[in-house]
Amino acid sequence: MKAFLSPVLLSFVLTGGSFSAVSMLDQKHFPTEPVGEKVADGDPAQAAVKAFNEKRYLAAVLGAQALVEEGNPIAFMILGMAHESGNGIEKSHELALKNYRKAREAGSVEASYHLARLLIGLGGEDHQKEAKSVLEALAKDDVGGSGKAARYLGEGSLRGWFGEKPDFEKAKTWWEESAQKGEPTATLSLARLLDGEFGFTEKRDPATALKHYLNVAEQGYAPAMVIAGSRLLNGDEKNRDEKKARELLAKAIEGKQLDAYLVLGYHEETVTKSDSAAFAQYLVGAEAGDGQCMLKLASFHFEGRANEEQKQNAKEALAWFKKAGQAGQVAGHVQAATMLLQGEGLNIVEGYNHLVAAAESGLVDMQNEVGLLYLSGRLGIRDATAAASWFRRSANGKFPAGAYNLAALHEQGVGVEQNFDQAGRLYTFAANAGHAQSTTALGRFHAEGKGTKQDLSQAWALFSLAVERGDEGAKGFVEQVAALLKEDQMKKASEMLAEYQKKVSDAAKGDARK
Repeated sequence: MKAFLSPVLLSFVLTGGSFSAVSMLDQKHFPTEPVGEKVADGDPAQAAVKAFNEKRYLAAVLGAQALVEEGNPIAFMILGMAHESGNGIEKSHELALKNYRKAREAGSVEASYHLARLLIGLGGEDHQKEAKSVLEALAKDDVGGSGKAARYLGEGSLRGWFGEKPDFEKAKTWWEESAQKGEPTATLSLARLLDGEFGFTEKRDPATALKHYLNVAEQGYAPAMVIAGSRLLNGDEKNRDEKKARELLAKAIEGKQLDAYLVLGYHEETVTKSDSAAFAQYLVGAEAGDGQCMLKLASFHFEGRANEEQKQNAKEALAWFKKAGQAGQVAGHVQAATMLLQGEGLNIVEGYNHLVAAAESGLVDMQNEVGLLYLSGRLGIRDATAAASWFRRSANGKFPAGAYNLAALHEQGVGVEQNFDQAGRLYTFAANAGHAQSTTALGRFHAEGKGTKQDLSQAWALFSLAVERGDEGAKGFVEQVAALLKEDQMKKASEMLAEYQKKVSDAAKGDARK
């Protein structure tokens, strides 16, 4: 593994918080959740609603089926939810849509939202058009209402739910309409949009974004207090108001929003330039249970910034990295693993446990590291099969080094079947991603005719590209192959290299435009 990784990023402070808008597709809207629509006293569907909410799905379905001939909208909706989830009746999206549509026609607002959500989830041009039409009708009828439909239309305008490209203006317009009706999630989404968090950075408007953050903060929403406090304390100097910021952060802390300590610590660290004051804030936040503060505290100990003597305290750093991992901060597991698998605090088993925890979170680079650990034999046995499994997960996550390592196993037939074709495909993917060693390996395949037709011109071009990418070991191959090439082959090889270089250059320009 690499040495101590880069400093812990203050993603909250820099991006405006970990808040994520409640999406129409979130679990809370799935059909296995309780029926949320109010049922009037005396409505014959009351018993069916009660049964569904108590997860007595068969009783709910039977009760609803007895009411559909009467055109009861709640009964149709229950059947739609049951068909969508497969609870108490056969699972069928077609029948779920049919019942949601009937419920909507009979006047059920909640069924309309379920219908739109399912249509969006199923995808397809016809479904997307219908979903948009349903939500627009809900928004039109929502005079003085909740603003929920407008919020979803804004989200859909950015996420491409309706088969259209992300549209800043449409999202802004819909979220403004929703925010005017008092929908706090839409107000926060609007603030984030104007803050450039969804792209469209050329349309950033930090001052207006701050006003929206403050709007929600004043409604008592603690996460918004932290975001607004961060902007007022550490944001653009023209928008700063330290007194107001500290008031908001104090209220956020009262509301158990512990990442407020992270903002305060960041201010002391970067604005007032006082490590001791920053450490004090991070310490309070860490001891209160905030994982991000734990990471900062650990990094201060590791870097020797936790005391006036500027002495590193690896023991304390490791302890806090472990705690951060336990608090759900994947970076804590990564840093703990790094320290335990190398250096004075060597502990292979404990380091392995932290490494796996990081890998299981979906970090493809850590999945590759677990594979390398199994291959190294440091766990007491060299397990190539287990290594291949982890490399495969990493490769499936599009990590070039993971693909390269899995390709090497396929090439050698170690831990997996020997398969030159599969190895070549993996090397090609990684090489296309700029991986130097994979580029060399692909050159070898063409030079040796391994899994493909021998092509010395292409081999020379690939070896030359690998050298440009930093693989010094490919230099010898360049010279060896060059000695074998005839004049016309060398000309072809040079043309291939130029073509490769152009593709690399074009790809770099494309990334820069993004």
